[in-house]
Amino acid sequence: MRKFLPEVLSQAMTSRPTEGGSPARNGPAIGEGPSENRLHPTIRDRNYLHLAPIAHVIEATVRTRLAGNGLRVLDLGCGLKPYAPLFDGRCVSYVGIDVGLPSSADVLSAGQQLPFHDASFDVVLCTQVLEHDPHPDWTVREAHRVLASEGTLILSTHGVWFKHGKADYWRWTDDGLRKILQPFRIVDIHNCGGQYAALFQILNLYADPLPVGRRFLYLLNNVFGLALDRLLPAENLIVNYVVVAQK
Repeated sequence: MRKFLPEVLSQAMTSRPTEGGSPARNGPAIGEGPSENRLHPTIRDRNYLHLAPIAHVIEATVRTRLAGNGLRVLDLGCGLKPYAPLFDGRCVSYVGIDVGLPSSADVLSAGQQLPFHDASFDVVLCTQVLEHDPHPDWTVREAHRVLASEGTLILSTHGVWFKHGKADYWRWTDDGLRKILQPFRIVDIHNCGGQYAALFQILNLYADPLPVGRRFLYLLNNVFGLALDRLLPAENLIVNYVVVAQK
């Protein structure tokens, strides 16, 4: 993957003031961080039922719905850019933006006022950010603005999860997501993990205090969650949603 050239970043960025809207000076390298792999979780991982379906949908979307090898990608709320490898050989630029460090961000800014010109990107990737955003509708409008015509937004967010992070405002349904994504021409919503995956994922979270045997319990819960979701599909509880929307 080509690194994002400073002169290209300069062309994409506006001069308007934004909160924290500046190039990041430092931060951990891509791949540093929690031991659990967001892109390739294993079935023995605590958050397998949470992470594996998200990675599957994002990978399939990049492979089947994004055309060409000259993509300009914005990773909005990038963290450590766990999904950047999916764009290897597919993009000419990959910009990460986040509110602060530590992260692998190239630019520091909030999503409500992105410091980029209109139509600067072909893809906006935004994973597990919306629940922490005090103004998610503003961020969605900004993602729409910086996308080129027929550009693609790939967005994931929680349906069922425990409270986490410094600020945790929302849990979503498909109806709520469709409402805030009205600026987009096409909106496809993927349900990731039904009610049994949700139940056994929560049991994994409650296993944290156990002094021994957690990995074995994670394995059992993950197998049961997957099996019961397939045998008795029900979608009244959803672990995560992944949205693929086109401008």
